[in-house]
Amino acid sequence: MSATSPRAPLFSVEKLRSDFFPWVLAVVTGLDYFDNATFSFFTSYIAGGINASPDELVWASSAYAIAAVLGILQQQWWVERFGYRRYVAGCMLLYSAGAVAAALCESSIELAFARGFQGYFIGPMMGTCRILIQMSFTPQQRPAATRAFLILIVLSSAFAPLIGGQLVAHFDWRALFACTAPVGMLFAVLAMLALPDSGNRLPEERGSAHFWPYIIFAFAQGALQIVMQQVRFQLFSASPGLILLTVAGIVALAWFAYHQWHHPTPLVRLHALCEKVFQVGLVLYMFYYYVSTVFSYLISRFLESGLGYPVENTGQLVGITSLISASALFIYLRYAKLLPRKKWIIVPGFAVAAFAAAWMTRMSPGVGEAALIVPLLLRGLLLLFIVLPVANLTFRIFAIEEFTHGYRLKNIVRQLTISFATASVIIVEQHRQALHQTRLAEFVNPYNPAFQGSLAALTNSFAAGGRSPSEAHSLAVVEISRTVMQQASFLTSLDGFYFLIGIAICGGIFAAWQKQID
Repeated sequence: MSATSPRAPLFSVEKLRSDFFPWVLAVVTGLDYFDNATFSFFTSYIAGGINASPDELVWASSAYAIAAVLGILQQQWWVERFGYRRYVAGCMLLYSAGAVAAALCESSIELAFARGFQGYFIGPMMGTCRILIQMSFTPQQRPAATRAFLILIVLSSAFAPLIGGQLVAHFDWRALFACTAPVGMLFAVLAMLALPDSGNRLPEERGSAHFWPYIIFAFAQGALQIVMQQVRFQLFSASPGLILLTVAGIVALAWFAYHQWHHPTPLVRLHALCEKVFQVGLVLYMFYYYVSTVFSYLISRFLESGLGYPVENTGQLVGITSLISASALFIYLRYAKLLPRKKWIIVPGFAVAAFAAAWMTRMSPGVGEAALIVPLLLRGLLLLFIVLPVANLTFRIFAIEEFTHGYRLKNIVRQLTISFATASVIIVEQHRQALHQTRLAEFVNPYNPAFQGSLAALTNSFAAGGRSPSEAHSLAVVEISRTVMQQASFLTSLDGFYFLIGIAICGGIFAAWQKQID
């Protein structure tokens, strides 16, 4: 009688680890993308909730980026001591604690600390999960795991405005952070069940802590971020403090790079930067993350402040068009291999970004939702046109050890670029908003017949509704002020899209010029 092999129970830990391991990696990465997309899209609501201007909120974005980069640098140190399973689960739990803290914040300073705490633990997750895919699966199994990874990245980015819009409309800005806390705790449990207990090493095999290099790098990052924030308030050439801080930051960064380059067991190996293909790939990543972050911010501001759309409608419009665009991922995964020259995808991707931004500049103040669908659909295709082919080219040259360090470098670039993009677009917005408000306010004066006619018409309209003459006049003035603010926001958003066109064109020219990508 032949013996039958024992079958693993349907809900056993072994079954969970074999079947759901790639999906746990995917959902953890998806939470990272959801968090970033939500914060970028609803920046103005978060700023209003803590009674801060959007430029004050830049400190929260900078704190998140600095902490995320520090977390990425120290990622391997934690893994060698606790293993991937405990590291990912612990990061998810502590990220959830940070989400609760962010939801309870009352000021921009408190939010900066809370976001920094979150960034340290969620920032390294994309790289950690992608490295685990590369390490844990055979070349035959890897495509399926990578597909799950990409699907959750795309879906999380698409669902962020959709879910966030509903949360803000029915609750308030705090719900944007509060909703991720239980999700993070759930993912921590899944990580403990599904991830392998790998990566931890014996004490004598572990890398050193690099305490002073780590502190010096943190100082360099902080110094340069402070300079970047303050240049909009002070003239750089006339501020010795900013010049000194810049020099100190650059010198500290150069020393850190020199130390890591020559150290036998560095925090992050920089030798991947010698590869021309990797250098080009990093620059293209920077262009994409910059364009994507600025586009997301401008779309939100344009729809809500420029056109006066309710936040719920804005989230639905952007979220649904993003989901429709996300369906193209399956077409890409099936047919991209038929186009061997990835440059034929990347360069048109930047052209699509410029075209979508140019389309947005042609919008009128009374535009309907139907006219916005095509440019929003095109925006959703940028990930497929730029990031996926760039990733295919950038990392195919690396063996597993170099892949690990190269991917961590790429994630450092991602965090810094997103932070810089958020800061720079807010600076541009504040400047253009002030300019347009000043110009429009010049027309709001008693000597302008058009203003007098509008004021009289509005006053009569409110008076006809039963208001007293003085109350009707006050309401008319308030309505004109609101209209001026909305028109200034509308024109500011258009200026932002013109700025975005220039960045996308520069990215396309750079990609077309490169001979390292084929």
